[in-house]
Amino acid sequence: MPITYTIDYDQELIMETWIGEIRAVDLAEYWKRYLGNPDVLAIRRTIVDLRQAVILFNGADLNQLIQSLVQPILAGRDWKTAIVIEKPLQLGMSRQYQVFAERYSKDAIFYSIEEARNWFCDVDSVTS
Repeated sequence: MPITYTIDYDQELIMETWIGEIRAVDLAEYWKRYLGNPDVLAIRRTIVDLRQAVILFNGADLNQLIQSLVQPILAGRDWKTAIVIEKPLQLGMSRQYQVFAERYSKDAIFYSIEEARNWFCDVDSVTS
């Protein structure tokens, strides 16, 4: 599977890693499995590492998957996502995700895992 995740239960944080070519069908299969995990739905705080990914879908595909898969499952729950990128295409797709997901998610884009982790500390201190 080109997209995998682990859960750090102590920090209540999900670490998602995308590697290689990622098509819309890959993301759809992943999201169905991922959002079917009750632990994921309880935590809803994710670092998404796109640095090793080649994204082979477009914004329309992404928006359709968000509307048809993510929003119905979340059913009004919120989410926080720190997206880690390296390449211009990853930045463009991450910005599109921010726009499409703004109904349910607070997101930020970074160039390192450390920056992403620090953002969660900042966001959590503001919302506490």
